[in-house]
Amino acid sequence: MTIKSKTRDPRAEYAIGVLVRTARLPGFLCYGRDCVHEGGPNVQIVSSDFFGTTYGTAASLPKPPLPELEGVPILFGEPRVERQGHTLVVHADLVASTYFLLTRYEEWIRRDVRDAHGRFPGKQSLPYRAGFIDRPVVDEYAALLRKWAREVGIDIPEPKRQFSVLLTHDVDSTNMPRGPIQAARSLASGMLRRRPWPAAFQAAGASLGLCRDPLDNIDEVIALDEQLTKGPFPKACKSIYFFMAGGRTQFDRCCDVRSTRARRWIEKVKASGAQIGLHASYEAGEHPELVARERCVLEEAAGQPITMNRHHYLRWREPAHGHDLAKAGINWDSTLGYPDVAGFRLGACTPVPLFDPDKQCLIGIEEHPLIIMDRTLSDKEGMDLDDEDAAFDYVRRLIDVTYRHRGELVLLWHNTALSSIYHTYHHRLYSRILQHVADLGETVLDNFPERSDCS
Repeated sequence: MTIKSKTRDPRAEYAIGVLVRTARLPGFLCYGRDCVHEGGPNVQIVSSDFFGTTYGTAASLPKPPLPELEGVPILFGEPRVERQGHTLVVHADLVASTYFLLTRYEEWIRRDVRDAHGRFPGKQSLPYRAGFIDRPVVDEYAALLRKWAREVGIDIPEPKRQFSVLLTHDVDSTNMPRGPIQAARSLASGMLRRRPWPAAFQAAGASLGLCRDPLDNIDEVIALDEQLTKGPFPKACKSIYFFMAGGRTQFDRCCDVRSTRARRWIEKVKASGAQIGLHASYEAGEHPELVARERCVLEEAAGQPITMNRHHYLRWREPAHGHDLAKAGINWDSTLGYPDVAGFRLGACTPVPLFDPDKQCLIGIEEHPLIIMDRTLSDKEGMDLDDEDAAFDYVRRLIDVTYRHRGELVLLWHNTALSSIYHTYHHRLYSRILQHVADLGETVLDNFPERSDCS
């Protein structure tokens, strides 16, 4: 495909590259206000003022309610398409809208909006406030672009990618804290009805060394995942375990990758065929220069190179911090999901290269956007879904829309959430999710045709 624009803007070229990456399009795509067409069918996207003088200021932020074009929310431009001879002129600026979402542009501008852990809250985001957090609108834009191109006679094949699944686990803790004080706290949690008495007694006994540690559950987690990794999706499904290897804050001291148990877990993960990544510490979320040291520690414990990462507490605070990850040897990340609402933080359900909206350059990291995390669903600070069926219904919608777009379903279930120590629905819910995905594996893809309106 030939892409023409009045000026070569790396920001626009980045967004266009993501939109058209999955298809080799003949003909011309033009982006600008006065593109020059040289015969043949064309699609022109009329540029808005987003990349102009207000770029980098609060004045450039779109405000809901947003207009829609063919059922898809448009952040910039007008929701209008018109035919001019062999050219289809699109007045909705899909390029600027795509760029806004993929780069976390809003988070870069609204730096004063952060939660207690320094993260941008999902419930403050435009996708949540405008009501499309549960839709991968960037992938919808790409589908619209392919449809419009076909309308002017450009033959466009569908994306060759297929639906895939990443079952990921952040290993926050490998063992229960020991000692009589911790045992007393566990019993108190039962007395205060924060957990059932059987779970409280089990936790207290484990703290005193009187019974099996319920957090020593790596074999069970591996067995759960193998329902898919060795079932209907042997090639399109894989498991990744992220281990912590540093951090000195109160949120970091739950897993010692140098311990005997952690090393035993790492060997079991490797033997299962799963992959290992770094779980960058809470401290590294604020001081990303620490990632390089933590990566080295994990490489020594794992006996293999480490290039994958997810931040503890999803604490990737600023878009520009990605440069420190890249310098540390990380080129693959799966941090970017919101901790307080499940959905599509980057507006995409497929891997994307990350771009720095400040320096206006590629960062050197391929992001695999996190779509669903266990605690996001149940935590009071999150979606507060205390009913398992309600949580499953919401999750199923996200899974199905990812399936329709042949996307990559990225799940995060902590090993702690899958243990018996916490009395929540997450173990049952995870099993239901795996079964639903397995059922999709037996479904013909045409039963879920690609649609621009995925509500």
